[in-house]
Amino acid sequence: MEGQGRNLAPLRSLILDLPPSCIEFCPGHPNYFVVGTYNLQKEDGKGAEVADADADGEGQQAKKATQTRNGSLVLFRLTGAADINHVQTVLYPSAILDLHFHPSREGHTVLSVVSSTGTLSFFRLRTSEESPASLEEISTHRPLGDDEGILFLSCSWHPYIPELLAITTSNHQVHILRVDDSWNVRTTRAEPVITHSLEAWTVAFSSLIPRRPNLDPNVSLERNSQLFTLFSGGDDSKLFVAKCLYHPIRIDSEADSIESPFSAISLRGHEAGVTAILPLNLQIVLLGSVVVTGSYDDHIRVYTINDQKSGLPPQNPKLIAERNLEGGVWRLKLIKLEKTTEMVPRTDQTEGTTRELRRWKALILASCMHAGSRVVEITGDAVTETCQINVLGRFEEHKSMNYGSDFQPGSESEGRSLRCISTSFYDRLLCLWEY
Repeated sequence: MEGQGRNLAPLRSLILDLPPSCIEFCPGHPNYFVVGTYNLQKEDGKGAEVADADADGEGQQAKKATQTRNGSLVLFRLTGAADINHVQTVLYPSAILDLHFHPSREGHTVLSVVSSTGTLSFFRLRTSEESPASLEEISTHRPLGDDEGILFLSCSWHPYIPELLAITTSNHQVHILRVDDSWNVRTTRAEPVITHSLEAWTVAFSSLIPRRPNLDPNVSLERNSQLFTLFSGGDDSKLFVAKCLYHPIRIDSEADSIESPFSAISLRGHEAGVTAILPLNLQIVLLGSVVVTGSYDDHIRVYTINDQKSGLPPQNPKLIAERNLEGGVWRLKLIKLEKTTEMVPRTDQTEGTTRELRRWKALILASCMHAGSRVVEITGDAVTETCQINVLGRFEEHKSMNYGSDFQPGSESEGRSLRCISTSFYDRLLCLWEY
């Protein structure tokens, strides 16, 4: 285990009723977290695997007749004494594949949930001193139609445009939806923004602030139009990068409110499906974005890509670092990102001259399937496009697939122990541990 960080021990463990597929702490109430579960029943009543077990497209019609999926949302409270208290279980008629709290609306207390039957639901976490906390369903939608054979595999909120939510599907597509203040949903264009050749596992918006476009004169621009970058990963081993133009003024018209001024480009380097994408909120060499990816091939990778010049398509993608984490990297969660600037002497021995050193450091929690969880540190230089990946800690109590991990917001603060919850699928194990 040399170079894989120190081994971490559990503080608390418990067994869930159904297999866990995803987890997230509530940013608005950091003591609470929600676990989504995925239960696949066959005729003999035995459970089967999460999404990737039956999403290869073969025999789908036959499987529909013999399989039933259901799930649940399980609300827990984490106490200062490191106890995990079960608060509520909300049964769900479909299996849950992904969930995320909204980054800004309603005090970060509304949760988006995507399922195995193509539904998108919203739940609100209510807390008060007079009554126990609870998850309350706001609404459930079928934004892409009534075909229950299509799984929604993941979802992602835009960090700066609060009404935009991206979803990926088992029939290879990536869509951007608009969610209004009343949690109603509508599509933003007739066609997918990106289409893979196999299952689209994951999607993420750029963490950089959207810009006012400066495009070709032939491209139609309107008041408040915004340009941003979208990343998606699929079972076809491709990482796609697409620039998207959002026209809020078109929401109530028949025209598409999301356009793609350029064709999506594909970044090479993955030897298996791309299952996790984490864009970082920093720029490399003025115009480059940094994105971290995870893959079935056990590797975490760091890419840079020039996507910040609005009049051009994404350009010059580079793989600048990679590291084997000993298990398929299913999810990546940013713990914190630090950026520093200092002046240092030039290495070319030019007398009396210095150069600017812009360093960055990202601390990341990785869910690594059969290898458990990893705490990973990536350090880089924003001028030279170089970086290094180090594993600081590993949690290997799980004996089956670690599909979901998260950390308690606030515990990443200086001088405190990082408190993490991780889960594993077949053994239905949930663990609290600290780094």
